[in-house]
Amino acid sequence: MRTLSTTTFFIVILILLTIEVLAFWGLFRRLSHCRKNVRIGFTVLYWMITALIAGSIIFMFGSAERLRTTSNYSYTNMVLLLTFLNLIPKLLLSITSLISFLLRPFKRVAELIYSSGLILTLGVVLLLAYSILFDTRNVRIERVPIEFTSLPKELDGLRIVQLSDIHLGSLNGNKTMIRRTVKMINELQADLILFTGDMVNNFSFETTGYVGELKKMQARYGKFAVSGNHDYGDYFRWPDEQKRTANLQATRDSISQMGFKLLVNENQHLAVADTAIYIVGVENWGHSPFPQYADLPKAMADIPSGAFAILMSHDPAHWEAQVLDQYSIPLTLAGHTHGFQFGIRIAGIEFSPFSFIQKYWGGLFRRNNQCLYVNRGLGTVGFPGRVGMRPEITLITLKRKE
Repeated sequence: MRTLSTTTFFIVILILLTIEVLAFWGLFRRLSHCRKNVRIGFTVLYWMITALIAGSIIFMFGSAERLRTTSNYSYTNMVLLLTFLNLIPKLLLSITSLISFLLRPFKRVAELIYSSGLILTLGVVLLLAYSILFDTRNVRIERVPIEFTSLPKELDGLRIVQLSDIHLGSLNGNKTMIRRTVKMINELQADLILFTGDMVNNFSFETTGYVGELKKMQARYGKFAVSGNHDYGDYFRWPDEQKRTANLQATRDSISQMGFKLLVNENQHLAVADTAIYIVGVENWGHSPFPQYADLPKAMADIPSGAFAILMSHDPAHWEAQVLDQYSIPLTLAGHTHGFQFGIRIAGIEFSPFSFIQKYWGGLFRRNNQCLYVNRGLGTVGFPGRVGMRPEITLITLKRKE
């Protein structure tokens, strides 16, 4: 769990307080014709709720040490959930309150804007509630055919299922989604299942009860996995390096018990229809502060020139930094971004605010003869919802382009 600097923390608190004041002011103005005791009751209730949520935020995020030494994220997730449910509607109310105040000489226009803001706020609350209660379990199969001129004809039609970012610790012991996901994957009759990292949030014990379920996933030529940034347990302050290493090894052992071949800066040769294909897996590589454990030269060792290779690398930033135009790897698979767990998809056009931070945030990207596919993830971390960004199983079909 990443922590905020003291300056950033106080700036965030100041912004939140400004939003609270503007939202309260806009609502209170609407109660000007109500009885005094109604206005007093509303004021007390509003600021009691605000104080409760603000106190929870300060308690949870005001101490870097507390964040770094907690092994139970239920409280953290609850605070984040309450923050989103409280902040986003009030942000809309504060904006419409300010606009309607500035337009107060045009009374009807001002009233229309504020009324529209109230309706929009109600819609946003319902959308957030739906995303938390339903969209986090509403798994989507993304079918992606990808053409390559370098693909051997024997590999034409190879079916690859990609999974990423399961984050078992965020499921709170609920196995229903995992069982449904496994069933959906097995019905796809994949040739390969490739998992691109973040099986857990931090701790190996998060896999308890899920190993047997995920072991039921079947693929003709096997299942392969790599580690994501969360799998190393680096967001927890361990009492000593030995315990951190033991946790990492236990997480990797659980992934192996699920039937995955964990690739740690190495490659696996497969014979598919008497044709060689190489599955390459590296440890996590990301821009600071994310760890950079990947050793791509080591992972690519002994792969014959011209052989078709698929690289599994958790963070899509690795593709542009060390893969693109430097190695002859036709296809790279990544995850990590979760699509920000927020986005819009209309008429085949998809947008996420995360695109302003990471241009390779989700979906298929192509540069000359090299492709990157970024899976939007199956689970959640932090905010326990997915607004317009449903959990994803990717079915990639390799196609030969003549």
